Amino acid sequence: MNKPNKLLLAGLGAAAFAGAALSQQPAIAQSGSEQQQIAQLVAEIAQQQAQIIANQKLIDDKVAAITEDLRLAKIFVSRGGGAHK
Repeated sequence: MNKPNKLLLAGLGAAAFAGAALSQQPAIAQSGSEQQQIAQLVAEIAQQQAQIIANQKLIDDKVAAITEDLRLAKIFVSRGGGAHK
C-alpha cells in the first residue's frame, strides 16, 4: 500500500472517529456553539487531510519523474563509451 492510500485511510479513520464522537449523546451537555465549533474543527481537519493527500500525490509524481530521468541518464552515460564508475 503506498503512502497516499495510507494517508487516505488515516484521514477517513479520523473523520469517522470524530463523526462517531459528535453523534453520540455527550455526558455533559454542550452548548450549541461548542458543538458548532467542534463540527467546524472536524471539517477543517478533513479539508487539511485532503490537501495533505493531494500534496503527497504531487511529491510522489515528482519523485517518479526524477527517478525516470536518472534512469535515462545512466543509460546515456553507459552508451557514451567513457570511463564508468
